[in-house]
Amino acid sequence: MPPTPAPSVWLPSLTGLRFVAAAVVFVVHAVYGKAREEGGWPPAGLFLTGTAAVSLFFVLSGFVLTLSARGPGTARSFWRRRFARLFPSHLVVLAALMLLMRGAGVAWPGDGLPNTPPPSLLGDLSNALLLNTLVPLPQFLFAGNPVTWSLACELLFYLLFPWLFPLVSRIPSQWLPAVAVGAVAAVWAVPTGSLWLGGPPLPQDFVDGSLTGLQMWCVYSFPLCQLPQFILGMILARMHADGVAVRFGVVPSAALLGVCLVTGLAVLPRPFLFAAATIIPVALLVRAVASLDACGAKSWLRTQPLVFLGDLTYGFYLLHAAGLAVVMHYWGGWSVVGTVAAFLLTVSASWLLHVLVERPCYRRLAVARDRPGRREAQLAECPATERVAT
Repeated sequence: MPPTPAPSVWLPSLTGLRFVAAAVVFVVHAVYGKAREEGGWPPAGLFLTGTAAVSLFFVLSGFVLTLSARGPGTARSFWRRRFARLFPSHLVVLAALMLLMRGAGVAWPGDGLPNTPPPSLLGDLSNALLLNTLVPLPQFLFAGNPVTWSLACELLFYLLFPWLFPLVSRIPSQWLPAVAVGAVAAVWAVPTGSLWLGGPPLPQDFVDGSLTGLQMWCVYSFPLCQLPQFILGMILARMHADGVAVRFGVVPSAALLGVCLVTGLAVLPRPFLFAAATIIPVALLVRAVASLDACGAKSWLRTQPLVFLGDLTYGFYLLHAAGLAVVMHYWGGWSVVGTVAAFLLTVSASWLLHVLVERPCYRRLAVARDRPGRREAQLAECPATERVAT
């Protein structure tokens, strides 16, 4: 029998960590908007902190789905649950964004992105289906709700998970660290391969160095190239479930993340900065935070306010760019007070989305519909997935 990750483990500190990562993305986009309004670019280090936060989402997604899976089961049941989680809120937010842009004249959240033409109907339709990142053209990549490029990656992860899970489950415990190193190497292989991709360069100040649009698509947006991060998360979940020792705590892992960002900016080609440079500290951080709950250690990430906000993270992430655009449209420009107002508006709207759309649609659509008299083993998901995974 292959080893199976322990089921029904809720790790509230990971829920809190998830909101912290989403808040980092919010701050990055707020500063980005301010810089573009003034005709400049935000500091490259700050922008790349946001990409590290998204990388954490990918690793965390693989970690939690694997840790909470309950053995072999039907792919159809798993896909129904994940699609019920992913699409209703996404489509509601996209529809609201289209009304704001075309009815109220609110600026499209993609305004100011480098070399990006205005949105098109075809691009918006591909975004509704979460297929837009398959096309390496800016009118597709940043169409609709631009932040949902990461959901297109998650969609691929969910499609492949029923096949990936048995493979990861069969890895002997003693091989897990070596396989994790292999997954890290795969993350580094993506930007290495992208160095041979040509195309017109993006503005030099965008990431303070040389980078083409095709390279950025490969290392940042193309779903298949993000898959090694998700698989690394799955392997880390096995290490957690099998009791492989945690060598780095939360503070050292976070400090290493900062060191890798600074060092990477100084010495690495730009394609390596979008995930590869920070993937090791991100992986260490996920394991360290999970161990806090497993060991019963103190964790400010487990406090009630952060866990509450963590439950709203999916909606918050979907809404934050639109929230910034709406407040700054009616505020008359970017400001600290306006950014705080946008944050509060986004939190409030994400709570409404969670209560009125996300939760009831999941309950209605994700219920298994087995045929009478037929027994199916389900690739079920425990509360850890309900609270943490996208």
